[in-house]
Amino acid sequence: METILRHSLKILLPLWLLTAPLTAAAEPDDSIGLLDAWQGETVSASRLPKPVSHTAENVTVVTAAEIQSINAHTLIDILANVPGMQLESTRTLGGLIYFRSQGSSFNHILVMIDGVPFNNLGDNFSDIGLIPARIIERVEIVKGAASSSWGQALGGVINVITKTPDRERRSGGSLSSSVGERRTSDSGAELSGSIERFGYYLSGGYSGSKGLLANNHGDYSNAYAKLVYDLPGKGQLAGTFGYSQANRGDFAFAPLDLKEETYPRQLFSTLTLRTTLTDQLELELNGRHATRELGLDIGLISTYLPLQSYNIDETVSGVGAKLLWRTSSNLLAVGIEYDHVWMRSTDSMVHVDTLNRKTDRWGFYLNDTLTVGNFSFSPGVRLDLTGTSGDQFSPSFGITWQLTDTTLLRAYTARGYSLPAFLLDRTSEKVWTSQIGFESTTIPYLWLKGTLFRNDTWDIVTYDSFSNSFNHERHLKQGFEVEAKTASLFNTSLSAGYDYIDARNTSTHQIVQDIPRHTLLLGLQYDDRQYLKGVLNGRHIWWNAASYHNGSYQGVIWDLHLTATPFGRKQHAPELFFSIRNIFNGSQYLDEFFKNAGRWVEGGMRISF
Repeated sequence: METILRHSLKILLPLWLLTAPLTAAAEPDDSIGLLDAWQGETVSASRLPKPVSHTAENVTVVTAAEIQSINAHTLIDILANVPGMQLESTRTLGGLIYFRSQGSSFNHILVMIDGVPFNNLGDNFSDIGLIPARIIERVEIVKGAASSSWGQALGGVINVITKTPDRERRSGGSLSSSVGERRTSDSGAELSGSIERFGYYLSGGYSGSKGLLANNHGDYSNAYAKLVYDLPGKGQLAGTFGYSQANRGDFAFAPLDLKEETYPRQLFSTLTLRTTLTDQLELELNGRHATRELGLDIGLISTYLPLQSYNIDETVSGVGAKLLWRTSSNLLAVGIEYDHVWMRSTDSMVHVDTLNRKTDRWGFYLNDTLTVGNFSFSPGVRLDLTGTSGDQFSPSFGITWQLTDTTLLRAYTARGYSLPAFLLDRTSEKVWTSQIGFESTTIPYLWLKGTLFRNDTWDIVTYDSFSNSFNHERHLKQGFEVEAKTASLFNTSLSAGYDYIDARNTSTHQIVQDIPRHTLLLGLQYDDRQYLKGVLNGRHIWWNAASYHNGSYQGVIWDLHLTATPFGRKQHAPELFFSIRNIFNGSQYLDEFFKNAGRWVEGGMRISF
């Protein structure tokens, strides 16, 4: 770890010294305002839209400006730079990837687009490489159990909030295109505006690559639409539609002469009615439908001979209702959800026609936030009738205390669960999460955030290859997460994040492998507010991988992103952007089957109209 820190400082300090003299320092008041903005920021990662200062959970928010500054292609690029999140490797854009949060694996984390689950039924996997960054207004990440609000969210929630129609113009939009090594490209368009009561946001794009790694090619296309109509009085009707598809190679492993290719297709649509019943009472009704298809082929590299093929079809249709009661000191949400889910799977190695299953699922929840002076209290409870893994009861309770004008203390405890693969008859995995933390700007020009966490997870199913049997284990994950950001000095600011996780089997007291013990994030941001922006990000994950994975994670992966506006930041001025990813060609992967991409370069242009 000391070697990593020394290497990081060698990179950050010279760059800071080079950029610092370029322009005059930002006004102190502006810098303080930027750091203090978190206190009034509203998040909706729980069922209640409320200020961060009243949010007891450990929440991180990534804005559209931050997303654009790193030239992000998909949600993968965004999450790679979030403290508390670990991606197993970063590969060709849009590629298959597994991710974790505070030691919880991908199947424990609920990913949503505007509140609609994106996880599949097969194994709760969310293919985040299919979510284009172009459509995202902000991402809210809850780290720790959130089942009292959302159901199966043992390890947290990633809520993707999409862009809304432009209410200031009848028509506007943007065009963007980039090209990189190995014929890597990403092009897209947006159109947005409002005509009287009607508003619209439309987006479409294509990306592709011959592959930055062997058999890691891909062709991707996506479309998204959001239509909004303001009803007479105080109501709104909104509909969304999203579609994404890909043909991609996941990996090739020469020692075993194996390769894998997948062909995912996803479509979802929603219809939501929001109306104000009284000055204090709001009603929301929603319907949703999603279909997912996945083809997967495993074959030989040398002969192209197919060995095994899977085909999976899924459908989820649901409705929900929520009542929101607001007063000056209380915010209460009561709701009900219903989903009908169906899944069919075929496997060329299994000699049956299909594996087919369907069920109905119900959820009932109540979430409250009561403010008393400098304190806020947030009890919550949810009951889920899963249809396959019994009934799940998920309580939570949180407290925030505004200790001073610049310091907030928070505490949170909750029970959560995660469902097993839909076609398997297993019990759900459960967790009890406890957290305490703080957020402060007491030190001039410095924002600090820290969280201690304890995640006690049980009914974890593991496979013992020696006895050819499945075991139920209990794991205790304890650790802490710290973040820091500086105000802008000479147009330059610094950021850092560090996570430590001690994960142990409670029966043997042995450290659980393949759960990262250390995660380090470093960042330098430069913005002259006129012509040039730059972001340098570094990340290191100490995976503590089992030896048979042959993982490699000794160094820091550095990415540099530059954005230039040659004609100044005027309305409709073109932007040129350039990125070097993995500058020093480092290795950072858990498993040799999924190695990360080496250094690669791309550049492009964005034009708004």
